[in-house]
Amino acid sequence: MFRRLMTIVAVLAVAAAGWSAQAAPVSGSATLDIVFRPSALYYGPNNTKIDKIDVKLELDLLLTLSVSGVDITSVSVFTFRGLEYQAFVFTGTIGALVAKSQFIFAPNIIEIRAIRDALGLPAYCVNTADPAIANQQTVPLTTGLPACPYDPATDPLALAEHYLYLLIEGTDFVYGYLHPALRNLYLAGIMEAQTTDPLGQPLTFRKKVSELSLSLAGLTIGLRGMFANIGSATTPAWRMGIVTSVEGQTVSGITIRGESWIGARQGVECFAECKPLEIVRGGKVENLFAFYEEKLFIRNLKLAGITWGARLEFEFAEGPAGLRFVELTQNFKLAPFNLEINNTINIVGPDLTMASDVFTTSLKVGDISMTVVGYIWPTYTGAFNLYWSQLISVFDPPGMKVVSVIAFCNEETVCGLFGSGLRYHAINLAGTVGDMSINISLVLGNLFSNFQEGIIDLSWKVGNVTVSSGTILNVNFLRAQAFSINFKF
Repeated sequence: MFRRLMTIVAVLAVAAAGWSAQAAPVSGSATLDIVFRPSALYYGPNNTKIDKIDVKLELDLLLTLSVSGVDITSVSVFTFRGLEYQAFVFTGTIGALVAKSQFIFAPNIIEIRAIRDALGLPAYCVNTADPAIANQQTVPLTTGLPACPYDPATDPLALAEHYLYLLIEGTDFVYGYLHPALRNLYLAGIMEAQTTDPLGQPLTFRKKVSELSLSLAGLTIGLRGMFANIGSATTPAWRMGIVTSVEGQTVSGITIRGESWIGARQGVECFAECKPLEIVRGGKVENLFAFYEEKLFIRNLKLAGITWGARLEFEFAEGPAGLRFVELTQNFKLAPFNLEINNTINIVGPDLTMASDVFTTSLKVGDISMTVVGYIWPTYTGAFNLYWSQLISVFDPPGMKVVSVIAFCNEETVCGLFGSGLRYHAINLAGTVGDMSINISLVLGNLFSNFQEGIIDLSWKVGNVTVSSGTILNVNFLRAQAFSINFKF
């Protein structure tokens, strides 16, 4: 069945390409991904031979038809099971009005809420899922995902929630960076581990998103309506949420934006295996159609040579209503030393307690730049301490780029995970040789020894075809191997 399905899709892609070549307003791409790794049942510290492998195959087909100022886009994701995800997006512009509608069909839906840990850093937890997803609070996530609600008093670091954030976004403060091939495999493994078989359900109309944006008299007025089916195919359960926004700029260049969240909260909704194409951003629906959040953003406020910014989040649904989070940013440059300094202060909780201060200092001379990342936050005793987190060095001559990231771990609430002192040293080399792009990364446990991981990414482009390869190795075995072929038309 799958072979016939792949053949049909390939024919459709070729037909669309031919139609486009005949001056029809159709464009798009077809991407075939193959990812495999040694099966977890057959490798270990003493078994380094690859006897069995887990294989994941995926075909992504994107088609866009442009007719009379309206773009109609189809997003299809195929796997061994057949069609796993289907979305249709309609975008049009009438004068100052921009309208967009999105229709999503998938076997499952996972509502992921954006939260903040005790330090004010972002993380994710699962609010609702259909079919149900097991609640797992241990790391790494293999049999489930962390469920809401999250309590910073009992779990200040939110380790499982940070790991879910890493799987969705690719980078996280606690866990660092995760290669897309590994994210692909881990998320697929979690979905397959569910007894509810979320990927085996029939394709169901799961979500509709309608957006309007109107620019009028220097203001941009936005309205985003979300309709999500968190029930099954036979017993649908629809929830609705609305996000309204107003954004404008003063004569002096200050940008002010306000948002009201009704029946919705900040977060994402993902479908199927939660791959990038299967994630819808811009908020998630809630059970009740009521006020949940208000947000205020202030950007580009310049005072005394410093550019200020602020983000204020108000909560109305849980606990005492009021201001729950404040983020203050300051950017400035010390001209005599050519230093660029960025500072972010996070203030959390109903009592508005300063949770952390993250700052970076950058210096660039010619092709060489240095960046120091530091943190200030309270210890268990309540005192505020300064910690140096990362030293980033970049050498960027024409045609090549070398990046060195030395990460330290000397903060008591985090280093119980990784040990004190030097956490890792990552060296990245990126360059091009003809039509080939090369990206090599080495992760070391010490400054120049104790190899932990190696990543080799290759990309070769010939005309409209791009062939890519990703290899992830650790000390004992191949963690993952990915191959990708992308054809644009």
